[in-house]
Parts: sequence; C-alpha cells; structure tokens
Amino acid sequence: MDLQQAFTGIKVLAVARIVAAPFAAYQLALHGADVIHVEHPDGGDSARTSGNLQTPYHAAYMAHNFLAYNANKRSLTLSINTPEGQDVFRRLAKNADVVIENLRGGTMARYGIGYEDLNKINPRIIFCSVTGYGQTGPKKSDPAIDTVIQAVSGMMSITGTRESGPLKTGSTIVDYTTGYAAALGLAIALFQRTRTGRGQLIDVSMLETAMTMMGGEVLRAITANETPPLVGNASGKGAWVSDTYPCREGHLSIAASGASRREKLWKVIDGAEIPRDPRFASDAAVVSHMKALDDIITRKLAARTAQEWEVLMNQAGVPAMAVQPLARAVHHPQLEHRKFFHQFDDTESTGLPPFAVPTSPYRLSASPATVHSMPPRLGQHTDAVLSESGFSADEIAQLRANNIV
Repeated sequence: MDLQQAFTGIKVLAVARIVAAPFAAYQLALHGADVIHVEHPDGGDSARTSGNLQTPYHAAYMAHNFLAYNANKRSLTLSINTPEGQDVFRRLAKNADVVIENLRGGTMARYGIGYEDLNKINPRIIFCSVTGYGQTGPKKSDPAIDTVIQAVSGMMSITGTRESGPLKTGSTIVDYTTGYAAALGLAIALFQRTRTGRGQLIDVSMLETAMTMMGGEVLRAITANETPPLVGNASGKGAWVSDTYPCREGHLSIAASGASRREKLWKVIDGAEIPRDPRFASDAAVVSHMKALDDIITRKLAARTAQEWEVLMNQAGVPAMAVQPLARAVHHPQLEHRKFFHQFDDTESTGLPPFAVPTSPYRLSASPATVHSMPPRLGQHTDAVLSESGFSADEIAQLRANNIV
C-alpha cells in the first residue's frame, strides 16, 4: 500500500449494507483507509447474495453488487443487536477514526452505539449516518431504498416519455451519488479534525442528495411551480438538436443544441438545406416543427451505422456517441487506456472466476487510488481485527461460542 495515500492510518468501522454506505466506505478504502466491514454473522451484508442470479460469485456469497465496491476492506462478523456485540463495538470504536452506518434512523442510538454514545469514549470519532430522509423530520425513521427516493424526489417524474410515464433510472443512481456525498462529508470532517482535534456527526440524506442532482429542474419547480415534461432522450425545452436517433444500425445520441454545433452537424450529414427551411430557421420556429426536423435527421442518419456517424461527428466537433450495450461499454478503449477497472484474474488466489472492479473516476498524481486486496469473504478478518483491538484468544473463542462473532 502506498504510504502517501490520503487516508493511510485511518480506521473505519462500516456498519454498512447494500450500496450507499459501502460505496462511501470504498472511496476511503481506495485511498488507504483500513475499512472494517461489520456484518451480521448470519449471512452478512445482503449485497453478498443480491440479484437472484445463479453464478459462482453468488454461490460463494460474493455477488456482483458486493464485489463492485468492497475491495481493500476487511470483514468482521459481529452481532451488534446484542448487548455483548454492542460492548465489542464500543471497544473497537475507542481507537477508530470513523463510523459509517446506514441502518434505519435511530437504530445505532437504540443499540447504545450512536454518535453521542461513542463521542463520550472517543471525542475524535467521526460518525456518518446515511439514511433515506435524514436523522430529523417526520420521515426520519421510515425505511427507504433507491427506487422510492427516485419517486418521492420527483426524479421519476422527469424521466421517461409521455407514452411510458414516469421511469426510474436503470442503475440505483441515488445510492451511488449518496455514497459520493457521504465520502465528501467524511473527507471534510477528517480535514476539519486536523484543526480542532475533534470529530463530528455527519447526517446524509438520500432525498436531499437526489435533489442536488437535479439543480436546474429543481429551480424551475421552485420558481415557476412547474414540473418539466417527460421528453425521453431529448434535452427538453429550448434544446434542439439534442436527442437519440436510430441509424442504419444502432442508435446515436447527438448533443448539438448550440447554433455552432448545429452548423457543423448540417455539414456532416449533408443537410445544408435544413437551416434554410423556414420551419427550422430559428428557435421559435422549430418548436412547432420538432417532429418534422427529427424525421429529416433520422432519414439522413439511415445512410450509416451509429458507430460510423460517431467517428464522423466527433471529427467534425459534434458531440455524438453511439448507444452502447453495457456489456460492450465496459470494454471501451478509453476505459482500457486509463486502466479504470482493476482485474482479479488469479482464480487460484481468489477462489472465484476472473472479475474486475471499478476504481476511481478521478486521478491524483501524487497519491492515486489503488486496489490492493479483493473484497473479503464473510468474517475473513474477524480474529485479526479483534486481536488488534486487544481481545485475547480466549475472549475471541468465547464470543464465537456465544454466536456474537
């Protein structure tokens, strides 16, 4: 591990499951933090078996969702819902820097291991709670997952077409962005601690994260009391040409809403007559004739495949990309060039078929994100973590006999 990494020496107790909180902890683990993934002895993090797929990964309790954002971590099994497990957790927290959790609001406090409890024994502790709605307010204790947050935030109301009605995104996008929000909050709190010597509580809300992802649309709703219409793959009011079009083969997403980009587009598709047509001569005129314009563009694009148009348009300075199936997108030459995925190819070492995990979307020149160990097996590091915190072999054996670890 690179000793120059930002979070080397930082110990994180992650009572984290599914996506948002584990993803946040993964960001710290990529930069040197010792992240201890605290899991219940009976089955552990449900992400280990999510997806209901019959694969060697799922059979090994290492499902795709778990592999994706748990590299570099260690796994400790602990029944924190028992008094004995809570005592163990408090003992571990005495020398920890960060606790991150995404149990239902108020659960950790009810167990006697919330921020106020741990702050008494470790004033330097930074405690990050990730919940659907935050730690205050009328919905503070309500359960939430990505889908319902997309619904309540209004995100679904601006996604889809008039024919489809409201749709959620294909990925659990609010989970992942909430993870990034939590990671940023943790980085800020760790930096602040270098000035004050004290930790603090971080209260992360998925609902509020979703709102921050829709800045312009949110302002439109606030100022005009207006929900933007469903526009499918188009960019909406005032934006033309910015849509996804069928080609001879495949679909092409074009973002040429600015006049200069449209001028380049007309040249590429041999459409010099388009801007001379009175129906498309101005923003005001095209509003009533958008379908006619789309039909003309579609006819032009039928001459080539989406991949061929992508090359020609990019060369001309028009932002355009062929719509890629995800199974092909993960092998994009740009990602391969930048070594975005970390490969785990040694089946003898991992006990799993070859796989790869995403790393970091940003590059630090002096202290880059690194992957040094594969996602942990359930409870793989329980004895080591407890020993490091002063538990004797006899104590560990007794905890195991009592099903606490």
